[in-house]
Amino acid sequence: MLEQRVVEKLALIPDHAKLVVNTSELRIKSIAEVPETLHVTYNSDDVFFARMIEIFNKRWQTLDLISMMQELKRTVASYYNNAYVDFMSIKDSLSSLPTFQKNEEEHSS
Repeated sequence: MLEQRVVEKLALIPDHAKLVVNTSELRIKSIAEVPETLHVTYNSDDVFFARMIEIFNKRWQTLDLISMMQELKRTVASYYNNAYVDFMSIKDSLSSLPTFQKNEEEHSS
């Protein structure tokens, strides 16, 4: 039921990149059918979200979304001395590499 609702809501945003992050306990396989989606599944871990926020804060202006997720995977793996290799899965149906852009109005004021 939850999976169906998530997919329905994501499908309402067809032309924009979407980042979906969920734990491996809550696998949402049908997200792969939703266009323009980057789907990240991870093993439940507090380190994951702390590192994700750090990377987004540092890199949002210079890296695309997939590169940030790959950096996150390397960062968390190195935190665990690479012993925790298969903790994260990255799958996408993106037609381009989404980046965050500064709002030009913020800079002109």
